[in-house]
Amino acid sequence: MRAIPALVVTIGLLASLTACATPGAGTAGTCAPSGAASESVTAKGAFGSEPKVNVPAGLTVRGTQVSVLRQGDGRTIGDGTPVLLEYTLVDGATGAVAQTTGYTGSTAPLTAGSTNGGALGKALECSRVGDRLAVVMPKSALSGTAATADSGSTSSKAEDSAVFVIDVKRAFDARASGTPQLAGDGMPAVVLAPNGAPGITIPSWSAPKDDVQHLLRKGDGATLTAKDTVIVKYTAVSWGSSTADSAVVGSSWTDGSGAQPLPLAKGQIAEGIRKALLGRHVGDQVLAIDHEQGAASGSASASASAYVIDVLGVMPR
Repeated sequence: MRAIPALVVTIGLLASLTACATPGAGTAGTCAPSGAASESVTAKGAFGSEPKVNVPAGLTVRGTQVSVLRQGDGRTIGDGTPVLLEYTLVDGATGAVAQTTGYTGSTAPLTAGSTNGGALGKALECSRVGDRLAVVMPKSALSGTAATADSGSTSSKAEDSAVFVIDVKRAFDARASGTPQLAGDGMPAVVLAPNGAPGITIPSWSAPKDDVQHLLRKGDGATLTAKDTVIVKYTAVSWGSSTADSAVVGSSWTDGSGAQPLPLAKGQIAEGIRKALLGRHVGDQVLAIDHEQGAASGSASASASAYVIDVLGVMPR
């Protein structure tokens, strides 16, 4: 039996995991079933603390299976929802713990359904805050080589398993929830896709000479300070000398990364972006014109970049 290599995954860097899901929210087509393998897993210990996981010796599985070990009563996790979680990864062949998140409360958010979320991200789409989940998948799924790449699929041959016990601790809005505000004079136009992803149209005139910020949606959540690490989604478009020179230079909506933790301490991020967020509120959507990042965008004609930033939450301190 093959052992799980040490440090096979880190939270927020799970692109190697293939897709899976778990019963609960969602549809039968997106949620993997429970089964004998996942139902055989037990975990003792308080929710949010590292559990003692028991796995039958030599546990094998044909495809991803998921069972709810503890039923939560919080909000349902949907596609695009940033989630704070803790997990313990166990080698199904030996029962040995291969990795944990540390259970310190400081783990970066994982966005359900994101490419980087991989198998765990898909599993979260069908869970609720407060759930403790047992997710059993073939070990080959950890390297993206399993025949279980699609949700709910199974391989023809049983494989040694990898077992995740996941505590779903907290979830944030998938998009800025604030009240829409009037458009700003001379600013780029912003339209939103059904899922909240912004599209930014750069006007034909030149970018303003200084950094500028405008509130697109007004939230009523916590006020952001320099001590906070905020959870955001963003799209950035270069502001060139003509509309033809403008292009998307980054977007957590489309690059597979999902929501990002962003520290607001001085020197941690571009100052124009930092100033655009300080004093704002959770639920805000901010349009920021930043020259420092514009110069670094790689476009010879771009003097600035236009950022649309959704403020989704604040990391616990």
